[in-house]
Amino acid sequence: MTRRPSLIVFSLLASLVWVWGAEAQHTFRLNTAGWHEQPRSVHVAGSFNGWSMGDIQMTPNDEGVYVAEVDLEPGVVHYKFILNGSDWINDTVHSDRSLEESDGHGGVNSAVLVGPDARRLPAPEPNHIRAEAVEHDPSDFSHRSVVSEDLLLLGIETQAEDVETVVAHVTDADGESSHTLKREGSQLGRDSYVGLIQTTPGEVSYRFELIDGDAAAQLAVSGFHGPDAGESGEPFTVEMSPTFRTPDWAKHAVWYQIFPERFRNGDPRNDPGEFEYENLLPWTVDWWKTHTRYGEAPGRNNFYEGAGNVWNRRFGGDLQGVQEALPYLRRLGVNAIYFNPIFEADSMHKYDTADFRHVDDNFGVKAQRRFEQVPGETDDPATWGWSESDKVFLAFLQEAKRQGFRVVIDGVFNHVGTSHPFFQDVMQNGRASKYADWFEIAEWGNDEYRSPSNPHGIGYVAWDGYNGALPVFKNDRSTGLADGPRQHIFDITRRWLDPDGDGDPSDGIDGWRLDVPGDIAHPFWIEWRQLVKSINPDAYITGEIWPWAHPWLQGDQFDAVMNYQFAMPAVDFFVDQETAISPSQFAQRLNRVAYSYPMQVSLAQMNLFDSHDTDRVASMFVNPDRNYDGQNRLQDSGPNYDKRKPNRVERARMKQAVVCKMTFVGAPMIYYGTEAGMWSPDDPSDRMPMSWPGMAFDDPQVEFDEKIFEFYQRVIALRNSSVTLQLGAFFPTLTDDRAGVLAYERLLGDDRVTVVLNRSPRPRTVDLPLADGAYHDLLAEDTTDVVYKDDAPDSRPELRLKADAPVVRAEDGTAKIKLPAYGSVVLVSAE
Repeated sequence: MTRRPSLIVFSLLASLVWVWGAEAQHTFRLNTAGWHEQPRSVHVAGSFNGWSMGDIQMTPNDEGVYVAEVDLEPGVVHYKFILNGSDWINDTVHSDRSLEESDGHGGVNSAVLVGPDARRLPAPEPNHIRAEAVEHDPSDFSHRSVVSEDLLLLGIETQAEDVETVVAHVTDADGESSHTLKREGSQLGRDSYVGLIQTTPGEVSYRFELIDGDAAAQLAVSGFHGPDAGESGEPFTVEMSPTFRTPDWAKHAVWYQIFPERFRNGDPRNDPGEFEYENLLPWTVDWWKTHTRYGEAPGRNNFYEGAGNVWNRRFGGDLQGVQEALPYLRRLGVNAIYFNPIFEADSMHKYDTADFRHVDDNFGVKAQRRFEQVPGETDDPATWGWSESDKVFLAFLQEAKRQGFRVVIDGVFNHVGTSHPFFQDVMQNGRASKYADWFEIAEWGNDEYRSPSNPHGIGYVAWDGYNGALPVFKNDRSTGLADGPRQHIFDITRRWLDPDGDGDPSDGIDGWRLDVPGDIAHPFWIEWRQLVKSINPDAYITGEIWPWAHPWLQGDQFDAVMNYQFAMPAVDFFVDQETAISPSQFAQRLNRVAYSYPMQVSLAQMNLFDSHDTDRVASMFVNPDRNYDGQNRLQDSGPNYDKRKPNRVERARMKQAVVCKMTFVGAPMIYYGTEAGMWSPDDPSDRMPMSWPGMAFDDPQVEFDEKIFEFYQRVIALRNSSVTLQLGAFFPTLTDDRAGVLAYERLLGDDRVTVVLNRSPRPRTVDLPLADGAYHDLLAEDTTDVVYKDDAPDSRPELRLKADAPVVRAEDGTAKIKLPAYGSVVLVSAE
């Protein structure tokens, strides 16, 4: 006979949530007494302000100690001090060394725990629930988040190892249902329990039941209660209306990043070559050879020295080529495209924008005069027209949407190129220019800078250094862009979101990826988001933020970021060898990635391994044990970076990492050509021409790898076939550090997908905790076929279960799973 736990009544003071969940004031201190040289300025930056260098200044007190008082949310806070506006240093006195983490540059970030420390509580007792350590704060998105009208995340925290089971009793329009929450993780003496629950729209009420042996209690609005909890304590209530929305389509996206100049040449008539900096090369040329006809003098390492023409090579990629490739991308299975910049610019990468109003004529239709596609235009949108290249892009948008793609473009709104007409107006007219207050002008009339292109001797701030190639817009660190550039960017935003201005955004882009947005103050992005969402509520906003991005992801600015915080632990686990983290460490870091942001953000994140700013993921496996994006450029590392083609084992390890990316929380992103087998160091080599099927390259090692393509096609079809992989919560279920095995599940309602990864170079047999029943391994070729019928314009490959598909059986809560070295299994119920 099973003994029913007795309900023990606990009192819970109303102040409990304040004690555990309230904002607290923390004082940062830096004592510079005894330093050989005193700093001119000291600031503190950290996870609490997006690592903004100039926001929080520290001032010396009467004792000469630099201090800053900052209101912080409870939890672990990472930070550093900045001296003289540029030098980052650690807090060697007050930092909690046990909480420090890598800064991604070979050092660590200092850390402090704000709020109560559960590690100091007395040890848990059997048959007892420590009420003072229990927290459910409805204002904390990790405790309660309305993800959508029918998806509710509920969470609760307890003392570590104090509670055996947490059940959420939820009442909606369909009645009451009970959901056992999963222990998401344990940190700093506290266990976190989470559930992602499907409900009906409207008002939903809920209460928690906590059980530990013979002890049980229920948590409602007024605290813990006994057997009559429903009468003695009102349940929590929530209206199923998200506090903020991220586009639903972005949660179902599989992204493909395209670097336009290097993807595909569809129309040779627009190929560059008229100007000396446009050095057109054959698409299939040997990348590693110097080309003396274009000024690349032969010699050791000369290929990468100085401003050699390797940086200016052109290959003729264009939008016509991308449109030709849409059927290829459909066959791959992706459904969302992110373009690197497409606007007029001097460079091949286009981050030096010459004109936001127009698509580059090398990507569309060659103009008679460069950077003057529509004569007579000013900053007034009423003077703007549509160039032939613009029309090519707008036509592409319609065709891409017809074939089931969403399209996002790069917004480089912090800086422009020196060819930008408004910047040129400043250079030619000096202080008299209408645009003199658009840019960060530091000096007027400096004879050192005078030249035919700079007759007024202007010194200006540029993103790439003083008087550099990327002059920045004037930007107040408190309010954002100055009025002139602010209005211009707003006008540009309207132009591309709703090109014909009729209020229907279906003819425009589906959103923006924002370049270096941390260089523009938050108030600008808050106002800009309001504009974007007023034009197209379903538009997607993602930013290039490499560290943790909490200040941008609270619902008032971005929907997501390029998720480098996923890439970093993934590389630490899958790529590294001598310094690889363990399965349990990886699981802990994945938990943080999954639950550090509101769930509607986490589900829409752009999960990547590589991009145009890193070495390619295949080459990472050839060059393990480096900091992410560190020492990966041949011009920096020389012979220390091995540029060879990955071998069979390295490819197998890469495939396992891809399985993780395709089955984790967030939308996976592929950098063009990775699915074709491309490999390379960091830029400029990560921007080689795409390896297309049937092309014969001068380098015989370069070819389209059909086997890798078929693997990507299969795992993308797996992702697309499972709503649980797109929307489900994440929970580690097994970490075996000795064997190198990690298992986790994605859970949505009663539906679950279980992923098992053998990181070891040896075959493993795993006793996997799993509910009794039969399961299929959807990843196995003897279980599923990839089926693709090009009978609809928006079709994508699908997985189809074979008639004689084998099953894995779980009995007594365990399934015995056999995995080869670097093997992966993805299990779903066969019943």
